[in-house]
Amino acid sequence: MKAAVGIRIVAWCASIFGLGLFGYSMTQQTNIQLHMNRSMSELNGDVKATVPLVGKTVQALGPLTATTSALAKIELQEQKTVQDLVTMNNHLRQIGVSEQGILSGMTTVYSSTSGVNQNLQGVIGLNQGILSSSQTSASTADVEASRLGQMNQQTAAVISQLHQLNTKLAALKLVP
Repeated sequence: MKAAVGIRIVAWCASIFGLGLFGYSMTQQTNIQLHMNRSMSELNGDVKATVPLVGKTVQALGPLTATTSALAKIELQEQKTVQDLVTMNNHLRQIGVSEQGILSGMTTVYSSTSGVNQNLQGVIGLNQGILSSSQTSASTADVEASRLGQMNQQTAAVISQLHQLNTKLAALKLVP
């Protein structure tokens, strides 16, 4: 029985210690809650004090809201302008590539035209040589035609003389 009494005493002491600890923690929790209530009350007062200030700030910032909205629209327009400029630059780049192709083609045409021009210069030289030869041939042909004319005249004179001679010798045919 002594042990049971000892256990009861220990249990009773533990209960008193537990109750004391519970009381202490309740006191601490109450103090913390009171401190929180005071802080929340001060915060509530501070919030109530800022309500008029917030109202005035909203009124003061009202024009800035319109300005901000206008600036946002301007920014959107600027973004569209930048996009349009990028598109235009790409288009100009494509035009530049096309123009480069055209210039390359024109260079090829110029080179071909220069080659044709050189060939024509050669043909002109040949034509001048042919013309000179033709003029020489024509001159020679004129000289030969003149000589042939003279030969024809001489042949006609010889034929005439042979005809006269044949006429004179025709009487000799009668002689046996």
